[in-house]
Amino acid sequence: MLSITAFLLAPAFAQDGYVSTDDDFDFLIEGDKNAELLAAETAPSGDDFDLFDGEEDDYADFRIQAEPKAETLPYGSAGQSPLAGNYDANVVHVDRDSVVVELPVLVGRSPADFEGAFWLVGEVFVDGTKVGETRQMVTASSLAMSGPTVAFLKLQAPVESSDGSVEVKVSKDETALFTKAVSYRL
Repeated sequence: MLSITAFLLAPAFAQDGYVSTDDDFDFLIEGDKNAELLAAETAPSGDDFDLFDGEEDDYADFRIQAEPKAETLPYGSAGQSPLAGNYDANVVHVDRDSVVVELPVLVGRSPADFEGAFWLVGEVFVDGTKVGETRQMVTASSLAMSGPTVAFLKLQAPVESSDGSVEVKVSKDETALFTKAVSYRL
C-alpha cells in the first residue's frame, strides 16, 4: 500500500530513464490558446447571428420565440346537454381512398354533472357498412376541473367514391346516443 501512495505523491516518475516534467503538457495549453484565437477570428460580432458569412438565407436571422399559447376550444357549452349531438362532425384529412372524421362530444359542463365512468364509443359507417370504431374511457379524473370537457372521437374511414358522406354513430357503453353525418370530397 505504501508503494501506491508513494507513486501518487511523487512529482515525477522515472521509467526506463525518462522523467516526466510539466513541459510534457505544454501542448494542452498551446491548444487552448489556438482554439481561443480561432474562435475570436470566426465568431460573429455584436448582435449579428449570420453563421453563413456573406450568404443571404433564412438561417441568418435567429430569434427566440415565446411558447405558443393553447387555443381555447371553439365549442361553447352554454345551453348544451352533455352526451347530445351538439356539434358537427368534420373531415380533418383526406387521402386517395380514405377520410379522417373528427366529432367533438360534450362529456360534461363541469365535474358536478358527471355521473360515473363509462365508455364513449364512436362507430363510422360508409354506405351503411361499419368500417371502424373508437372507444374512450371517461372517468371523473379525465374531466376538466374548471370548465367543460369535450371528448374528440377521431375515426378513419376507407371510401370507394371521390365524394359522398360518412356517418358517425355515438353511444355511451351500449346505449345509442346520436348519429352525425358529414360529406367529403377527395
